[in-house]
Amino acid sequence: MRSDVPDFTAARDHVLREVVRLVRLLRREGVSVPANAALPAVEALVRVGLTDRRRARTALAATLVTDPRDREVLADHFPEFWYRLRTGLEATASVDDVGDRADDGDTDSTPGTDVTGVSEAADVDDALAGDGTLSESEASVESRRVADSPADPGVDRASDQRAGTYSAAGDRTVVADETAGSQLERGAMGRFTRALTRLSGRRWTRSRAGDAVDARRALRESLATGGAAMHLPTRERAESDVRACVLVDVSQSVLDAIDREFLLSFLDDLVGEGRSVRVFFFDTDIREVTDIFERAAGDPAGALERAEIAWGGGTQIGAALDTLRRRWPRAVGRRTVTLVVSDGLDVGDVGDLEAGVTWLARRSRSVIWLNPLAATQGYEPTCRGMATALPYADALFAFAGPADVAEVARQLERHGAAGPVGYEHDFRDRTRDVDVGQ
Repeated sequence: MRSDVPDFTAARDHVLREVVRLVRLLRREGVSVPANAALPAVEALVRVGLTDRRRARTALAATLVTDPRDREVLADHFPEFWYRLRTGLEATASVDDVGDRADDGDTDSTPGTDVTGVSEAADVDDALAGDGTLSESEASVESRRVADSPADPGVDRASDQRAGTYSAAGDRTVVADETAGSQLERGAMGRFTRALTRLSGRRWTRSRAGDAVDARRALRESLATGGAAMHLPTRERAESDVRACVLVDVSQSVLDAIDREFLLSFLDDLVGEGRSVRVFFFDTDIREVTDIFERAAGDPAGALERAEIAWGGGTQIGAALDTLRRRWPRAVGRRTVTLVVSDGLDVGDVGDLEAGVTWLARRSRSVIWLNPLAATQGYEPTCRGMATALPYADALFAFAGPADVAEVARQLERHGAAGPVGYEHDFRDRTRDVDVGQ
């Protein structure tokens, strides 16, 4: 590349990073930033250009702020944002060209380097992607991940500085006990497992009391008396342990959105209380970790670290489900409740994902999707992975911290998987620091 050609790839990535950083800051200040707001904000900056401070601030206010009272918070953070944006662009030696191209609408540039010259018909994801380090899916996923970061009152987002990048094939790291994390309340976990037990079915047993008549037994006994039923035997359901297959997305985007210690504690309790619970970790590959949780002895993070189990990286849900179907087909059955812990931000083939979730829905008694991003106020399952999988799931719940377990249990106890359940029916007030598990 000639030295006098502006580095639009670096400029593009810098604008995206600074907008994402601003979204994080606003959310930590309590601003209700709309879901998936980062990309529209970048597009707005593209339209107005990056040389006019007033126009840039107006564009951000229009895309990131829904409550007029929050404009003061944006005003407080905008000077720092503007300074970082401008100095970063100047470092790429392209700020003047970028601003001029935005104002003039010039799109005649080196292929894949158009940062701000977006035409009316152009898609913002394509404009951000180019041929640089962020692909179309990676750019949109990174923005959606941060814009939809969980707003669970039990998670202190101000002190949570984890912000790993998301990519199709990111680096994995060995599972380690990094934080104190949030522990599950025993009562909430007990309600959750009982709710799953009812979904997975319970065997019938004979009972001397109860109002459930065992019609088949009465018919058989009536054969000895010429077809006349002398009494009506009854039966009742016996409590049995939960049968579940838990598929846990351990990609970087999920790990950044969920309390990691909470996740491990949840899986440890579920394996300990279940009769037949199998746990699989997946990102770009899938591996079973059930035996590690069975031997964890209350320290799942330590057990996974000793077993050198890694997590992080990218996500290919469809490929993982295909491997599950071929290698562990008996992990899912007609009495099995399948729990999928994932944000649905998938960079794999959509056809593979649809084939995988179709098989999962056909084989499972119920498919319950637990999404950490659904804990965000105003969340919508619009990313391509979640939109593809949603029609095959019985319910989609928020799942970012301990309070969400109690909410899932409450809804499933009351309505079952086929009832009006899911994140749309979660009416907790996430804007206040209250005990939402009550």
